[in-house]
Amino acid sequence: MKNKITKIYIMIFLFILTILFLSPISGDDWGNYIEGSLGLHHMIGQAIGMYFSWEGRFISRLLINLLTYNKWLWNIVNSIVITSIIYYINKIAKFKNKTPMILLVFLSIIFMNIFTFSQVITWIAGNITYLFVIPLLLIYIEIIYNNKDNNRLTNILLIILNIIIPMYIEHMAILLILLNFYFIIRNYYKHKIINKKLVSFLIISIISFITMYFSPGNQIRSGMENLEFNKLTIFGKIIYNMPNLIFYTYRINYFLIIILVIGNYYLIKKTIKRKETKIVLYIFELLSLIPAVTYLLENFNIINTIYINEHNIFIIIYYIIITILNFVLLVKNYKKTNNQLSLIFYSMGIMSNTIMLMSPTWGYRTSFATYLFLICCYLIVIDQNIKEKKYQNILLTVFAIIGMTFYLVFYISIYRVNQYNKKTILEAKKNKQQDIELIAYPSFAPCNINPTNEYHLKKFKEYYHLNKNVNIKIINKNWNYIIFYQK
Repeated sequence: MKNKITKIYIMIFLFILTILFLSPISGDDWGNYIEGSLGLHHMIGQAIGMYFSWEGRFISRLLINLLTYNKWLWNIVNSIVITSIIYYINKIAKFKNKTPMILLVFLSIIFMNIFTFSQVITWIAGNITYLFVIPLLLIYIEIIYNNKDNNRLTNILLIILNIIIPMYIEHMAILLILLNFYFIIRNYYKHKIINKKLVSFLIISIISFITMYFSPGNQIRSGMENLEFNKLTIFGKIIYNMPNLIFYTYRINYFLIIILVIGNYYLIKKTIKRKETKIVLYIFELLSLIPAVTYLLENFNIINTIYINEHNIFIIIYYIIITILNFVLLVKNYKKTNNQLSLIFYSMGIMSNTIMLMSPTWGYRTSFATYLFLICCYLIVIDQNIKEKKYQNILLTVFAIIGMTFYLVFYISIYRVNQYNKKTILEAKKNKQQDIELIAYPSFAPCNINPTNEYHLKKFKEYYHLNKNVNIKIINKNWNYIIFYQK
């Protein structure tokens, strides 16, 4: 069994590594590459400068500058990071059905929303900011939850994690603070004493967050951007962002909804006694599939719905109710199993996006933590209620092969288009052409890979050492069935 699990991890690592080597840098990465090319001293200086002039995310900014310029290193590090996420989820959850659960965690990566994939897996800036922090948080949970903080080296590691995690992104910083509060309360409930060490971790995480959030750069940026949103009251911001909360928590995450429905089937079956109530709840849970399915159909231009979306007040009310109902079912399950983990991950997932209600800036990448933590919650529930069978592993392996084949074909096509575009640029520079035609990538390729806005176009030209007066034209051709490039 151990050899089998090891082979799965190696397969995951090699698959991710292959995709990353096929994927070119894109969007903000062009500018970040230029910053990195100026040397380590400049990288550090620029990260410090950004802290005082634009943002407080010092750790992620430093890593972005370093790893974008050394993309080969990022390819390896990111493959390790993604594989470690799957490893630590398994380690924390202690799945009894190891093979199917590890495969399901992997499937949650390759069957996540394709725009999320492009923003947190293959786009360096989004990946380092929103994904690199996840394994650090999982390591922290694994140590504290399993009471492994008893030696000096471990305590030093925990202090370091409380310093650097809040320096990645704001909502993960707040989530860490809330986790520290939870661990203090949990420890007090068990031992009837306030753990001073946990309190010190809480204080460190708060100081680190304050240092990041109230940085001079953040204050300057907030005074320049989203001025109308910033004027809203807390209640006004919640009302404004409620459609975003529904959209980025549920509607775009079709794989999550499938896992959620399966998990809630087991919860209802195990915790609800009356047959009639069970049937009503089954139907109510199944309704969550409709908005997710319509989202998929809209993206394939099969339908164009007007009413079944996150702006519909009935859809909003439905998902608020389903969020509360799912929490109640998990509480009832906890009382039966005495396993807190599913509740912890559920709370983390919901809170990750709930914190975002105070932010004007949402995107597929900002919801990645919510998606992953909710997946973890329901995989724990599913694992508690199934027994590993050979046909399950075969079926999940087939789905894994289908998902990997899709991305391999797609990223081979992206690589070929990138090679063609680079060749076109080199020939245009050699011939001193003023007009360059480049082949467009699909919209769900790595984030902002088509330089269509003013900022990205400027950095694209600088990255390829093109004259600023050169005219770049992006044309759609040679793509068949969305993922196939045929020259």
